[in-house]
This record gives sequence, structure tokens and C-alpha cells, in this order.
Amino acid sequence: MFDNPEKLFIILLIALFIFGPQKLIGLGGAMGRAIRDFRSAVRDAHEQFSSAVEEAHKPEEAFSPPEPMALPAPDPVTSPFPSSVAAAPAAQEMNSHAPAGAEDFEGPDSLASEPSSQAVLESLQRKD
Repeated sequence: MFDNPEKLFIILLIALFIFGPQKLIGLGGAMGRAIRDFRSAVRDAHEQFSSAVEEAHKPEEAFSPPEPMALPAPDPVTSPFPSSVAAAPAAQEMNSHAPAGAEDFEGPDSLASEPSSQAVLESLQRKD
């Protein structure tokens, strides 16, 4: 813009005639303070940005994820039928075919609920 000092001198001379010597000094001081404040604001913003970046890249040593809260205990499931009434006929039917001592092993997955081989042979002989 100002490739030679003559152009700058001419612009300053015109400004001197327009504003006068006292106003030109005041305008120069105000312009200097504005430039200084602008540089200070830019420097502060740069420092805040740099500190935020450093804080974001800092490894977090004391971080531990929170432990999950315990769930409440489930409500007990109740049968609409009394257990003694519903299980009695089935238990009597299973025990009628079970060998001696099979009561200790009764359950839904035990072999005690199956008829013994002797009972199966007897039922086959009766059919013949």
C-alpha cells in the first residue's frame, strides 16, 4: 500500500491540515491504545485456548468409573395352588414305580421318576 515514504508523508500532511496538530496527537494516542488492547485481548485468548488444549490432552490418573447401583431383590413367585395339594397326586404316582431308596434322588431331572426296568418287564409280561 505504502511502497514509498512520499505517499505516507502526503497522507500525514493532509491529515494534519484536516484535524490540526492537537487532534492529530490525540487520534494517534487513541489509535495506539486500541492496537495495544487488541493485541492484549488476542494474547489472552491464545493463552486460554492453549491451557484448554493442554488440559484436554492431560491423562486423567484419578478417574475411576462409578460402580453400578444394586438392583432390588425380585418379588417371590407364588403358585395359585397350594404346594401340598398340587404335588401330592404326582408324587404318589411317581413313587409307586420307584425302587426303594429312590426318594432321595427325586426331582424333575432325576431318573427316579422313570419306572424301573423290573416294572417295565412286568407290564410287558401282563400284555402277553
